[in-house]
Amino acid sequence: MSDTPGVAAAPPPALMRRVTFAAAVGNTVETYDYAVYGFLTVLISKLFFPGSQPGVALLSAFAVFGVAFVVRPLGSLIFGSIADRFGRKPSLVATLVVMAGATTVIGLLPVAATVGVWAPILLVACRLLQGLAAGGEYSTAMTYAAEFTPQRKRGAMTSRVQIGSVASLLLAAGVVLLLSATLSPAAMASWGWRIPFLLALPLGLVGLYIRSRLEESPEFRALEQQAQVTSSPAKESFSRHWRLIVLIFGVAAFQQIGYYIAFTYAQSYLIQLGFTQKEATLATVISIAVAVVLVAAGGPLSDRWGRWPILLGLSAATLVLAYPLFMALSSASSLGVAILMTVLLGVMPALYTSVAPATYIEVVPARVRATVFAVGFALAAALLGGPALYVSQTLVRLTGDNRSPALFLMFGALLSLVAALVVRRRPPQVLAPDVAPGAGVRAPEEV
Repeated sequence: MSDTPGVAAAPPPALMRRVTFAAAVGNTVETYDYAVYGFLTVLISKLFFPGSQPGVALLSAFAVFGVAFVVRPLGSLIFGSIADRFGRKPSLVATLVVMAGATTVIGLLPVAATVGVWAPILLVACRLLQGLAAGGEYSTAMTYAAEFTPQRKRGAMTSRVQIGSVASLLLAAGVVLLLSATLSPAAMASWGWRIPFLLALPLGLVGLYIRSRLEESPEFRALEQQAQVTSSPAKESFSRHWRLIVLIFGVAAFQQIGYYIAFTYAQSYLIQLGFTQKEATLATVISIAVAVVLVAAGGPLSDRWGRWPILLGLSAATLVLAYPLFMALSSASSLGVAILMTVLLGVMPALYTSVAPATYIEVVPARVRATVFAVGFALAAALLGGPALYVSQTLVRLTGDNRSPALFLMFGALLSLVAALVVRRRPPQVLAPDVAPGAGVRAPEEV
């Protein structure tokens, strides 16, 4: 037992390591799956939309990337409700099976030269399945990990889980870079592009084994013991806590837009500036490697300084610096300058994404935590994150200005700046590890 009155002892380190790894592995698979598509967008546009003009084909491939985000709100209702009604573990297992399965199938799809119009149709179908699973994966994994963790360490825990998400970008970029370096363009277009997608199968099997051995979170067990588990998470979320859904949407705005622009769109952007796929992927790999370090640092800092000051500061800094960074990147005359600007572009999104997860969890009561978190985050993904690549490319195409994607990034930062000011006024919810045995769990609040 802890020496501090009213605070339970933290779970054993060995248990926390298992929890962290189990939560992170699904995020790793999810983000890897999305990132592989993003890094291969230029090639996919040629294989699945060969009859279109180059610019139109690329926009079509970006649109298919965004399709998966359209169904994320539906997935959030399905898997968030499972997590709040039946437990975090069943939801974590289900999302991983669907995600890994759909990504593996993409690696087996025939291209347009073989089956014509059926190629993009089948690709869209697989992306829809990915989107359903992703709608509940991130939020449930973060919720599960946080519900084992005392508040004073919650930022550090959720940032460690977030490392899996960012590191998977590094894995995806590294795989694409290795293939691009070792295979000829013809081999890459013929069969090499399939390898990154097929790697989702062994990753998924490892994750499934780990998650099948999980125990339920202490927070959900406490709700079960006190008969506080809701029978209708979706109904309760929208009727009593819709303002929290809006708040999470606002906090997630910069995370969604910044994440996909800095760590996925940047690679395609560099290719359009005239750099080779190998050079563009190398710049992205270095940027993501730096981001992994920043994510690891951001969570512990938020435990010391608080969540909202960091969210507010990063949003404000992005409003000021986004356009100058894109200006410098668009005029980069050498690979070294391009790498430096790509790294700097990712600094603020990386730090932000390490602090935001604990914020989502702490503003929502336990009964509907997984559902409210999932729905708010999925709506941000569907309306902002998914379209980020398409919107960025459309802005360039319509304006003829290579710096214009900065405007969308600034828009997300502005929404999150306002949300951070609202978070400031909300004390964090009490989670089970913070409460001494017998003290109970805070009842859901009317928001």
